[in-house]
Amino acid sequence: MATSAEPRGLAVGEMRLASFDRQFAQQVRVQRPDRYRLLDALPADMPRIARGAGVSYVAASFGNEAVSLDMRGFQRLLAFDIRTGLLCVEAGASIGDVQRFLLPRGWYLPIAPGHPRATIGGCIAADVHGKNPARDGTFRALVEELQLHVPGRGLLSLDPHHDADLFAATCGGLGLTGTITRATLRLARPPRAIALRRVAVANLADGARVLREAANAHVLYGWHDGQAARFGSGVINVGLADDEAEPPRFDLSPARDLPATLAPLPLTVWNERGIALANRWLRRRWCQPGMTALALPAALFPLNDARWYFAGYGKAGLVELQWLIPHPRFEAFAAALAECVARTRPRIALLSSKLFDGRAQGLAFDGKGIALALHLAAPAAPAQHAFCEQFAQLALAHEGRPNLIKDSSLDASTLRAALPDFEVRRLALARYNADGRCRSELTRRLAL
Repeated sequence: MATSAEPRGLAVGEMRLASFDRQFAQQVRVQRPDRYRLLDALPADMPRIARGAGVSYVAASFGNEAVSLDMRGFQRLLAFDIRTGLLCVEAGASIGDVQRFLLPRGWYLPIAPGHPRATIGGCIAADVHGKNPARDGTFRALVEELQLHVPGRGLLSLDPHHDADLFAATCGGLGLTGTITRATLRLARPPRAIALRRVAVANLADGARVLREAANAHVLYGWHDGQAARFGSGVINVGLADDEAEPPRFDLSPARDLPATLAPLPLTVWNERGIALANRWLRRRWCQPGMTALALPAALFPLNDARWYFAGYGKAGLVELQWLIPHPRFEAFAAALAECVARTRPRIALLSSKLFDGRAQGLAFDGKGIALALHLAAPAAPAQHAFCEQFAQLALAHEGRPNLIKDSSLDASTLRAALPDFEVRRLALARYNADGRCRSELTRRLAL
């Protein structure tokens, strides 16, 4: 949210920026360049960090005395080969706008975060995952080439074969290697519609079994009840390609996109009673066996229907705990987590699961296992904060890996414990940011 008119070009103005989960807010300096030459307008030694739509949960694009470079002025589609499925696009273009351009032309980005306003540059810097990372991988799998602005070196063209180490460090590098200005992406042919099958599960271990069996689905994720009495019960959504069905009508207009910022309700809806009512409604709506035809855009951007959900966290906001637990440890972890929830009774407004089958690179969120994401209301409340710490300790005890770009409760000591080779990975990234010029609140908190 801004307290003054948005700065453009050479101007550097002050704005109050907040993370999407409302755990961080600061008055910071912002520049919004709209020409490539203006990327060199700041003194070369001035701290900076690139900013896309500002939908990061963890203050990845502001803070730590850095100027935020708002890249939304760079949002053009530069080249599109409809025959081969290659798209060159500027880093400030939103993932929603890109999908709106591609879908009527018979192509799409198979890996997309849930928020349609996330930018291409942000997706690369965070190496985001989509609706089935086990099948599709993470966003770096789509990047054929990218252009990076580095102060003092200008615009560099990188790909997996040319300057490969810097390319790899930039994908999932949290903006620390420089400012991504454009990317060439490899597209895929979209299914005509998604046939969504719902499979009821009794607990998290049962859900993990279904996820593993459905690894090749286009859409694959679980919803689970986070209340102690029904912990882990829920449904696995298995979305298969359906090229015969007539897809349901769906409003693809930008007006449907979830806003980058939402005004919170005066009080949190997600107290014990509100969570119980919501879970009861969701069980009736989602946990009945059956098949539903779903328009592809609805599957890509489920958060478009979540305005009231996020506003319902109130001014206290939320925290998302997201950890990937290796397959051999998941069942034991799930049992220990159920016991912890029964004992501490945290307010978990959402609990979801996904299957991963990749390889961890750098600090990015990937590997082989089951990822759990928990949304907790009022994370600063003592009981909620204590549960966050206990959850992290459980995940560490079962060799879990945290998602840096989602979990604002993470600190440097937890990250070092989770990644035994943390210092090696940090130094590999720091070689491209030796003077600490690129920085943010996230990098300060995690000692990057």
